[in-house]
Amino acid sequence: MSNFHNDQAAGLRRIMAAPKPRVVSIISAAATHDQPRMMTNLAASIGNQGCDVLIVHASQVSRESGYGTNKLPSLFDVVDEGYSVANAVGSSSHGFYVTKLMQKNQFNTSLESDVSKQVNHIFNELARQYEIVLVDATLNENHLLPLKILNEGEIIIQLTRQPESIKQAYTLIKQICSRLGRRPFGIIVDDATDAQAQIVFRNISQVARRFMQIELEFFGAIPNDDHLSRAAKLGRSVIDAFPMASASSAFKQIAQRLDYKNGFDADIKQASFI
Repeated sequence: MSNFHNDQAAGLRRIMAAPKPRVVSIISAAATHDQPRMMTNLAASIGNQGCDVLIVHASQVSRESGYGTNKLPSLFDVVDEGYSVANAVGSSSHGFYVTKLMQKNQFNTSLESDVSKQVNHIFNELARQYEIVLVDATLNENHLLPLKILNEGEIIIQLTRQPESIKQAYTLIKQICSRLGRRPFGIIVDDATDAQAQIVFRNISQVARRFMQIELEFFGAIPNDDHLSRAAKLGRSVIDAFPMASASSAFKQIAQRLDYKNGFDADIKQASFI
């Protein structure tokens, strides 16, 4: 029961401290993972709860087709080429909005450059138009996220139960902390039941706490569910196409943890019974 109380207290602290808008960068530690599918389903689930959501493609891996941002100028192009911010934002058929931070050849632009500083300002102003901003991110050559505001925001590591993915997740945490200092991270475990994910989380959390004095927070598990691929083939999110599927339930739970607006009331009601 004490763990439940601690989880509730940690959740309340996180929610109370969460900036509005909330910028959450999700870094994948699974090389073969279909990140756009995961981000799309998560954004659709958050949007289903009544939030305005923006997905930002800020990965060195080209995923434009997965988000439908192929023809959009990047936010760096807004500065370099004089596009309007409105031109750089597209709407998704799933009910959220999408943009891309930069073209692939712009990825390792110095955070201290004039262009990066201008883009950081544009990103901050754009983010204020949404309640939650989800960022599909990878680290640059300096082991940092490619924009100052992202390094100051929340970071979630998505991993699987595979040993190489767990090792990569731990490496990512070490790399980020070597540049930014100790900070908390969220954890999402993909291709796992909740029980399997809890084992993975417990193991990596114990190692992070013991060797780096870093606290991790469990955000949820995404099961291996063929409804995900079936929904993708239909061009729909799983929560829309198959609302009763186990994957839909999983994304809904993660969305509730990420959605400070709806999650706050729920956590307050839970905490009132402690």
